[in-house]
Order: sequence, then C-alpha cells, then structure tokens
Amino acid sequence: MRVTEIFSRQFHLPAAALCIAMMAAPAGAATITIDGDLSDWGITVADNNGSNFSSLATNIGLKASFVEDQNDTAGDGGQLGPNAGGQKYDAEFLGAALQGTMLYVAIVTGQRPDNGLYRFAPGDIRLNIGAISYGIEVGGGDGTDGSAITQGAAGSTYNLNSNGFTSSYGTTAAAQTAGSVWVGTDWINDPIAPQEPAQMSINGTSTQVGTANYVYTRNSVTSQHAIIELALDVTNLLDEDGETLIGIHWSPSCGNDIVSALFTVSTEIQVPEPGSSLVWLAGFGALAGLRYRRKRRA
Repeated sequence: MRVTEIFSRQFHLPAAALCIAMMAAPAGAATITIDGDLSDWGITVADNNGSNFSSLATNIGLKASFVEDQNDTAGDGGQLGPNAGGQKYDAEFLGAALQGTMLYVAIVTGQRPDNGLYRFAPGDIRLNIGAISYGIEVGGGDGTDGSAITQGAAGSTYNLNSNGFTSSYGTTAAAQTAGSVWVGTDWINDPIAPQEPAQMSINGTSTQVGTANYVYTRNSVTSQHAIIELALDVTNLLDEDGETLIGIHWSPSCGNDIVSALFTVSTEIQVPEPGSSLVWLAGFGALAGLRYRRKRRA
C-alpha cells in the first residue's frame, strides 16, 4: 500500500475488531514507561559514543526500528544523510512498538537546546496510518531552557533561511500543544533538498484526534542527546481493511537528517468459531461490566 496524504476521511476500528487487536498484544509484554529513559527498550543513551542500540528488547512488541548513529563528537561537517551537520542534527534512532492498541515511539537525536536558537530547531513527527497522515507536535522552545518538555506544553514553530539556519522562533496556535495529534494539517518543508515535510501547522479545518503521553528530554538526560518518547492509543486511527501500513517519520526542521520506520499491523475482524462464541461473548460482557463499574548545513 502506498502512503499518501489524504485528509478526506478517518478510519474507525469497530468494537469487534478492537477486541481482536487487544487480544493480539504480545504475551507477557514488558511495560514501557514514558519517561525518556530507554532502558526498557534495551537501549543505552550515553555521551562520548557510549550509546548502544544493538540489543533492542524482544518483549516489548517491537515492530520496527531504524539506527544510524554517527560520531557523537562530530563537528558541523559530519555527514548525516541526506546532508551534513554533525552531532547537532544527528537523528540516531527511531523505534516503534505496539502493545494491543497502544503505539509506542522512541526517537534519539543529537539535537539539544544548548545549541542555541541559531541551530536549535526540531521538526514535528509525521505519522501515516493507511492513507491518512497525522502530525504530532514536538515542541522545543527558543533553545534557552534545557529542561524536559511534556504533553500540554506550548508548541513551537521555526523560521529558517535558505541554508537551513533558524532565523526566528514562535509559538504555535494555542491548541497545538506538545504531544497533540492532528489530522488535516499543513506541513512546512525543510529548505534543503530533497525538501521533506518537517514542521506541522494546524489550520481552520484541522482536527485534533488525540494527545500522546509524551516527553521530550532535550538535554535533561545526557549532554549530547535529546530523546523523544511517546505512547498513543491508535484505536480510532486504524484501517479496518485487514492490513494497515504505519509509517513514522522525523527530522530536524532543516532536514539535515531523517529517520523513518514502516511496518504493517493486522486489524482484520475475525469471526469466532462455533463453540467459542459463548466464551468470546462472556469475555466481552465481562469487559462491559468492568466498564460499568468504573539541519543545519555545513
């Protein structure tokens, strides 16, 4: 399936399919805590090339990962892909895990607020589910404060010159807060070829479809890395056609480096076999009763 940006409709997962998806969660899956500590992903994030992305946890429902760790002390001329920029723009890791209907995303980058406004400009997260494109606001501020950002903090947008340098900073619309998830948005392309969508901007027809449990550590964990970690319930975002392609993309606002991950999930509605229907319905009734009770360029 080819991913395209179409905003004319949203898919909703029927209740029966939701139960199937929830029952498909990995047996004994380890809990992922949204705190910016990626040890539960099996990842070590450390300074001076001490990071380790090679032993990812196998019990978290990992669906896809992308690793392109560069030299953590590389200067501005360090090659990234598609452009140069060194550690300040190095997008090192992107991982996606699915537990039931909860999608977990982790991103590690060398981009930190202590780079200053001139260099500091994170992009937003593009989430493609089937044929629908969603945006997740990252936030970031003006680069003067290195403390972590959590969901609900003010969103950020950045103006860049033709070379990819950040020229000014501004806040987004009040509703476009960190961790908020939107459909029907505009996207600002980065200024450096191949000019990919990098920053989200909501408009009069944009719709907020959720808010992720979200943290952006900036330089509160290590002095050479920032970590984005989030969890999002995708119940109402999944296509019901049997297989849904999910794509996750992130880059600095200048597009010096890009990380992407693609994977498919099964959302097919399964009809219980005769004899198992009563068991399935009993389980569904129990659930119901429970609910009733409670890039800079070189």
